[in-house]
Amino acid sequence: MGTLTTAMLSTSRTRKAMVGIIGAFFIQGFLAVTWLPRIPEIIDNLGVPFGVWGLTVAISGLGGLLPLLFANKLINRFGSRPLLQISFLTACMSVATFGFIHNPAVFFVALFAQNFSYGVYNIVVNSHSVVFQNRIGRIILGRFHAAWSIGAASSSLLTGLFAVIVPLHLWLTIVAGICAVVGTIAIAQMLSPKEDGHEQEQKRAASVPLFKTPKYVLVMGLCLFFGVMPEVVMMDWSAVFAKTTMHLATDLQGMPYTLFVVAMIVGRLAVGKLSRRRHLSRIAQIGATGSAIAISAAVIIGTLTSQISPMFALAATAIFWIIAGLGNGPQVPATFSNVSTVDSMTTAQAMSRMSLMNSLIIMVGKVLLGAIAQGIGVEFVYMVSVVSLAGAALIHRYLVARAKRMPVPAGFDDQPVDAFPITSPLAVISETEIPKQ
Repeated sequence: MGTLTTAMLSTSRTRKAMVGIIGAFFIQGFLAVTWLPRIPEIIDNLGVPFGVWGLTVAISGLGGLLPLLFANKLINRFGSRPLLQISFLTACMSVATFGFIHNPAVFFVALFAQNFSYGVYNIVVNSHSVVFQNRIGRIILGRFHAAWSIGAASSSLLTGLFAVIVPLHLWLTIVAGICAVVGTIAIAQMLSPKEDGHEQEQKRAASVPLFKTPKYVLVMGLCLFFGVMPEVVMMDWSAVFAKTTMHLATDLQGMPYTLFVVAMIVGRLAVGKLSRRRHLSRIAQIGATGSAIAISAAVIIGTLTSQISPMFALAATAIFWIIAGLGNGPQVPATFSNVSTVDSMTTAQAMSRMSLMNSLIIMVGKVLLGAIAQGIGVEFVYMVSVVSLAGAALIHRYLVARAKRMPVPAGFDDQPVDAFPITSPLAVISETEIPKQ
């Protein structure tokens, strides 16, 4: 089929770019999670208490903040693909060192470097995907985020299976090497600097001072934090909870996160179809409420039943980890799908400000999580998830009300008002033909 989906991209090129973006999300998810199920081993190698571990993880998050101050300018100047290639290879090299480190200060430097690389990568790949979504006029962001979750789930499962067989340092080195190769191939399929519209974005980019960031962007940044925090808690503390509270064996300590993230994949893949019937933020609102209830049940039941049997505790909580993942799935896609409605900022600018705000709060939150785990108990870190999900539900309720007051984006005037997410074509493609669904 040789029909054009936009003025620049053929159908075949669009499909190739979509495969590349999916691959870029998948492989980053795989790399990002491969060391998380083995955090207890890393903590033992470093010989630090939970409080110090939480502080180390939190402060190293500063590395992810720095790129948020300039990443959008690099995108506008160089395009997406070169930045993705460099930042991902740097992240691979950082992860490969984790298993060899026994000094907390050296580990901090390596983790800081990883976070810096991810800071660049995340802004670039997400802004690239939002632009791509708007160009083809369909809600597909959930598909990309699902690919990340599939990579994370696969990594968590494989890491757990090989934890007893393959030493930590060897596992991380092998995985980092494979990811570097696969990631390079995937990124090469994405839109080139000549195709990603960064030059047009640069022309319409306005200099918006940090302290004059539109209030709507701040609300979206808070919503992003609320949606991401439950996943952060699961990534950083589920293996520790499984070990210290549920008393699961080493090869099963990654199971709660695996169940959670597999369900999250399903939730994200369902976003496209569900958004044809209801507003994406309404779906996220309902999901956040259900996820908060499920997490509470999983932690309480897991703590109580672990006294009977670790395997019984895992079986009793499995359905709740799944429900929690399903509800958390739409949170980030729903938030990012609203980014391009900020008239005064480019996609990358708005996303950078949102991510900066999110990362600052996450950094403080991780210190709090470490303090809670050290001072009260690991199971209580999940209180932060419950509060965050409640906040996400409230903001998504506001976004639904806001969407009903806004005009339906061009090309989608046949959609019910309450069904179409408030994302709109960027100026760079305002003169291209966007097919109706």
